[in-house]
Formats: sequence, structure tokens, C-alpha cells
Amino acid sequence: MSQATPATAVEAFSPSELVVLFGDRFVPDASMLSSKEEILTSGVRVNSQTLMEKAMHAAVWTLQRAGAVRLEIRQGKALFGLLKTRKLHLVRGTASASYPDGSLEAHLVEAAGMENELDAVLAAFIGQDSHDPPARAIGLMKRGLYSRGLLEVEEKKTLMVFTSITYVLPASTREVASRQAVDPIKHLLAEVEQKDPELFKAVDKAIDSARVKMTEVRD
Repeated sequence: MSQATPATAVEAFSPSELVVLFGDRFVPDASMLSSKEEILTSGVRVNSQTLMEKAMHAAVWTLQRAGAVRLEIRQGKALFGLLKTRKLHLVRGTASASYPDGSLEAHLVEAAGMENELDAVLAAFIGQDSHDPPARAIGLMKRGLYSRGLLEVEEKKTLMVFTSITYVLPASTREVASRQAVDPIKHLLAEVEQKDPELFKAVDKAIDSARVKMTEVRD
């Protein structure tokens, strides 16, 4: 097992990382047929797609509330200009912000300078086609925590060839994470959905579009 360095109060968790660590407080238990993700702090298994969506919403709306990014619905054209479209763009905000290396938030802040469509920015975070983009996205968020010494890794070989990686939450990180407040994230998401349902749905659509774009197509 790869060992994590001891976590201290100085270590920061981004909102999306807190959603992943405490996912059972944001997402119901997984149904029998859904793709599942085990929550490291509780062992509860939740729907991985819904968990990814909640984590991405947490990142986007936290940055928007902080003024680090802005969300703009822009008019566009398709079908040689015959069809008008409305696309959600991620734009740099007026406030400066610093988020942990490897976090989704850090990726979004950097990408905002390009003013690309939000679904393309989220697809770029996923990084490659996958048969299960939500699991890959969550894995990347965990990898960010691992890169900062907050998670450990267990590697297992199957058939002596393929290596699978499992992230493990060490006691030191669990203790620090337990002192983090997650209710403000839940309240933020509920507030935005209530006060600006159109924009909230646009973010929802962008997240789903990113998932579809990065879903591996098999013949």
C-alpha cells in the first residue's frame, strides 16, 4: 500500500472533494441496477453518476458564488446559421481564487480563461473516453487527494497482468475531514436550484453532455 502523508488542519479539501468523501450525505443509496461508488468515510454505496453530478455542481456553484468564474448563456448558430442555439460558457470572474492542486475547482478556474462551453471544460477534466465516465471522474477527484497525500492507494493485480487501484482513506485524513462542514454545500445547491432554476438546469445539461461525450462507443 502507498502511504499517505499525515493530514493536518492546513490541508484543504475542495467542495467537490467533500462531496466525494461524504457522498452519502448528498446522494441516496444506490439501487440494485445502478453503477455504484463506495463512499470512503462510511462504506455506503451510492449511484456513481448522481455522485459525479453533485460533485460537479458543487465545484461550479462554489466558484460562481465566490466570483472566481461566471456562467454565461450565449447565443450561437447551427445548421449553417439556420438554427439558433443557447450554449453555457464558463468565463473567468473578477475575484481571484486558489483551490487545491488536482481538484476539479482548480481545473475550472484555469479553464475559465478560455471561455469555452462548460460541457467541453468538464469533458476535458474527464480526459478520455471511458465505458463509465462518472467512475473515471470520481477517480480523478480521488487522485487529486492522493497527489496531496490525503489518500492511500492499494494496487491489486488480476491474472498477473492487469492492475486495479483502490483508494483508501487513512485515519489521519478521516479525522481532518470530519471537521469539515458539508451542510453549506448542500444549502448552496438547494438555494441555487430554487432561485435560478434555468441556470441550474443549464449546468445539469452541461454535466450530462460531458458524460455523453466521454462515453466510450463500442461497436
